[in-house]
Amino acid sequence: MGLERSLEDHIAETMYKPKITRGVAERSVREWFSKGVKAPDLSKTVILKENYLLYIPFWRFIAQGKAVACGYSEFTERTGNRIRNIYEELVDEEFIWTECACDTGKYGIKELRLDPGDEIPLEKGSVVAMDAGGSAIEASERGRKAVHKMINETVSKRIDTVTLDKSFLIPKVFELVYAPMWIIHYEYKGGHYTAVVDGVKGDVIGGTAPINMTARTRLMILSMAAGGIMIGSSIAMMIHAGVYIMSDILPTILLLFGIALTMAAYPAFREGKTFISSGTMGNINTLKPSVRIPKQLTDHEILDRRSLNLKCPFCGEIVEQPWGEVVSPCIKCGHLLDITSEKVIPVPYDVAKPDLLALTAMKDKNPEYIPFWRFDCNIELTDYLTGGDSTTGLPDITGKRAYYICCGDIPRYIAEPWEVDLTIRNPEIIEDLETTKGEFSKILINKKTAQELTEFLYLRYQTEKPGILQVMRYNFTAENARIVYIPYYKEEGNYVPGI
Repeated sequence: MGLERSLEDHIAETMYKPKITRGVAERSVREWFSKGVKAPDLSKTVILKENYLLYIPFWRFIAQGKAVACGYSEFTERTGNRIRNIYEELVDEEFIWTECACDTGKYGIKELRLDPGDEIPLEKGSVVAMDAGGSAIEASERGRKAVHKMINETVSKRIDTVTLDKSFLIPKVFELVYAPMWIIHYEYKGGHYTAVVDGVKGDVIGGTAPINMTARTRLMILSMAAGGIMIGSSIAMMIHAGVYIMSDILPTILLLFGIALTMAAYPAFREGKTFISSGTMGNINTLKPSVRIPKQLTDHEILDRRSLNLKCPFCGEIVEQPWGEVVSPCIKCGHLLDITSEKVIPVPYDVAKPDLLALTAMKDKNPEYIPFWRFDCNIELTDYLTGGDSTTGLPDITGKRAYYICCGDIPRYIAEPWEVDLTIRNPEIIEDLETTKGEFSKILINKKTAQELTEFLYLRYQTEKPGILQVMRYNFTAENARIVYIPYYKEEGNYVPGI
């Protein structure tokens, strides 16, 4: 389930434990010395001057991406027949975006290479770390845009012409992750160089090294000579086009290849005596922490909210929302409050009473009250086209009706069938606040995300019909948001609805 409130309270900070020792890191670097176009005697004459563990901070945004895309792709057969394949894509998977929280222009590391898992909470002052910089709010926005781009790229893999494209996401985690790196500084014939080793996997992810001047010179000369021959030959063919019995495009191809070879030789000439591994670790010699202490976030008004003094509008109690929840009850008067912004927003809610059948079947059992966002939605369908017959016996949910989106700590694959069922049948809610007995689940999805998921619920429902959806235009409105707690009974690991 998503954690919507990372930014409004504080940034969760985690770290990976190093699995590579100093000795293993040195051995990895010595093996790296013998690869590529580095100086041939590097591994024998190098002097290791410094080897220390340094933690690099990364922003990480994880979200559940949801999308519906329809369209077609066309191709022409050898016979000249033009074939059109129509597609209907439904995406519902997890996407991860990472970005180095240091000055990437200075240090050259752009993204985290480690998958989620095995992290532990960061202990302040326990590790040597680079300072994280930049705005967390802006990083979160970049993460959202990047995930939306990943979703769009996923749905358009098979579709050349898109006729319907709607994407949504449920934020799960936005955090600051510290990854361990072994920073090894060494000398070679009076020059100072650096290598960086992944502290978890043990791979050399980049660095600087003295170049093999003989190999570089040979490569540069051969590349420029071959490029010059190709360029000269192509120009000669263009001038005396009538002499040669060959394709008119061949001189152009030779010219382009000649220019490419010449350009490939230029970087070797430009780099001089220093080899930069993979071109990703520029200026890595400066990778040293100015102060070897973990990052202390300074924007407390946004991240820690220490300067805010928020009160319940009903009873005047000072409120502080628990970590992870987007809406929670006031500890004094019990009203639901949303304090994820700079003010307290009351949230209307109902608690549904279990029906007589549930009370009889589940006698002496207390239900778990699972929260749902309920919206009064109105959908006006203006254009609809499918490939094949789309008639079905399922009810039509177009028009005016209540939509339900589960916002409790329930896996989405369990909650989504509940949402469809409640949206189709729109049960009558009989409120019961006085005799309610049972556990109330936390609310972990905010109103804005839930409102987007109502539209995705409608689109997903349409794609499950027979036929292949191609065009659908509609006007969608969702109003009068409120929380409805619906009772569910647990029986043999399954949930049984109480209404």
